[in-house]
Amino acid sequence: MINEAKKYILDKLRTTRPMMILIGSTFLFIFILNVTEDEPELLVLEEKVWPVSAVRAIYQDVQPTLNLYGEVTSSRRSDLRAFVGGQVVEVGDNFKEGAIVEGGELLLVIDDFEYANAVVEEKAKFEIMKRDYERAQELFSQGSISEQFRDNALLEKTKQELVLSEAQKDLRDTRLYAPYDGVINDVLASLGKQVSTFNDKIGEIIDVKNLEVKFSISKAQYGRLLEDKNSIIGRTIDVRWSVGQKDLLFSADISRIGAEIKSNTGGVNVYASIDLPDDTITPLRPGAFVRLGMPGKSFDSVIVIPDSALYEDSYVFVIEEDRLTKQMVKIHGYDKTNVLITPIEASSISNDDMIITNQLREAGEGVKVEVI
Repeated sequence: MINEAKKYILDKLRTTRPMMILIGSTFLFIFILNVTEDEPELLVLEEKVWPVSAVRAIYQDVQPTLNLYGEVTSSRRSDLRAFVGGQVVEVGDNFKEGAIVEGGELLLVIDDFEYANAVVEEKAKFEIMKRDYERAQELFSQGSISEQFRDNALLEKTKQELVLSEAQKDLRDTRLYAPYDGVINDVLASLGKQVSTFNDKIGEIIDVKNLEVKFSISKAQYGRLLEDKNSIIGRTIDVRWSVGQKDLLFSADISRIGAEIKSNTGGVNVYASIDLPDDTITPLRPGAFVRLGMPGKSFDSVIVIPDSALYEDSYVFVIEEDRLTKQMVKIHGYDKTNVLITPIEASSISNDDMIITNQLREAGEGVKVEVI
């Protein structure tokens, strides 16, 4: 019995010995690895520094310039018309397209033969009527005629006086003079032409010494100007007329605002009188398309930043100790590509603070930056 048990144990030992050796070898190998393994190195990542552009915050009073376009017009332009009919027998030296004339200069003469004869005839009739009235007045004073007879004589004299005045006016109207200094345009009459008595237009005169520029401002622009402490009327604007490669510069003063709001845009027309030398004729002409620079609404104590510095139209990033700080702002207006702002919290942006001006995708609170 004992021998059988001993034999059984020996058989088991022979069977499990390879397994025990394998397990022991494995534990030994793991132990050796643990003993000989180097300690892991800690990987330290350096913080990313983002290069940015920046401007210095400066509180200042600003009056932006509105860039507009307009058309030059004349404050006076008149049709030249013949008030009597007849043949044109004389034409003034300057009665031609584009010629410059002075006020009172003779432009055109219509044959006055029949009109001069009419004056002589009507004047003779008037003299007769005048003598008849004087005789009637004398007889009335003597009591020889009635008051009604005397009054009829006065009436006839007065009527003839009016007829004579009309004939004299027709005679004067045979000579057409320039009503003021200007440029002749749209000439329709020439020597020998027959003009009718139906108020024929024979030309046009344009006053080029009293030019205006007409332009339109939007509803929003008009509203901001109305809010300004300074009146719209009287503002001086810059007028630039490009002629080929040359720009001619003028100044103008706003004189009036259109009588009605334009229904299609809600805007309004504005008129400004162009300042011109009194003794010269300007090359500027009605119809010229011009660029304008008009002073807009004044803003007190605002910060001017490029539009690229504004994020989502509501905030900017200020650099504090090389890190970004988000500050909410209020937009007051625009000046070309610049934005006029103030912080929502009055003390959150101070003079000389640096505001980044580029749109950084990684921008956020605490991001480290470097101004380049």
